[in-house]
Amino acid sequence: MPPTPNSTSLADYDPSEIEYIGGHPTPPPPPVRPLHALMSVLRLVRNKEDTSQVFEAVSALSGSVGRKMFRRFVATPYGRRVVETPIRLEDVLSDRAGLRALPEGTLGRAYLDFMEGENLTADGLIDAAEEAGIDFRGETDFEAFRRMYLNLDVCHDLWHVVTGYGCDALGELCNLVYTYEQTKNRGFALIIFIGAVAQKLEQPRAKILSALMEARRNARASNWILEYDVEALLRAPLPEARKRLALGPTPVYDSVPDEIKRNLLKPKRKTDAGAPAHATPAE
Repeated sequence: MPPTPNSTSLADYDPSEIEYIGGHPTPPPPPVRPLHALMSVLRLVRNKEDTSQVFEAVSALSGSVGRKMFRRFVATPYGRRVVETPIRLEDVLSDRAGLRALPEGTLGRAYLDFMEGENLTADGLIDAAEEAGIDFRGETDFEAFRRMYLNLDVCHDLWHVVTGYGCDALGELCNLVYTYEQTKNRGFALIIFIGAVAQKLEQPRAKILSALMEARRNARASNWILEYDVEALLRAPLPEARKRLALGPTPVYDSVPDEIKRNLLKPKRKTDAGAPAHATPAE
């Protein structure tokens, strides 16, 4: 989720505002807008399917994190390939015939099964970004900078697969814990905090906080995923891909009943007696 510069043209900035990293221009950090971020997260809690609010919140709190991450990214062999070749990961992850040709048990096949099972597409994330004013398709003088973020964004659902977290509200938060630890963008931290409070209020007996703490421990012990060759990982058996990334198991998240995970933060239909239709099963 890249910061949204005022312009995509170098000519619209004072040269002193542009920093060249690895030979590539990067735009000046956007202004930090905490109130905008907070309102976006509250809208996201009301409708977790409104992915554009994630982009809104993250962009509003990105500050200088983009340049820091870009500097680290282009210092890696894979990062340089992404921005200079460039590697068009959005095309690789959208090539369902190519993914289907991979052997059973590989990360690529698991990703394909996940995307088809959830009726998701890599383009869907790019479209959600555009709703938040982030253009991944137009012309820009900051192409290398944007390619890093595009590579990160289209990997969101791949991270679900490799970390073992589902698309339920708790799984999304746990996945965002990894994203925060990988990027250090405070927008993700805000989403996680408010989302955790909302989920815990809704299901006070569920192991919401324990699952998030487990995700944080695993994320901090994992390798920096952004430096890994994604195409090579797709061809690897899923357990091997997880081992390469040093990803731990998720027993606490797995122990939360599926019914609770499915219904977290969903509008609750009232019964005739006035009780919520989705009761909280005892653990």
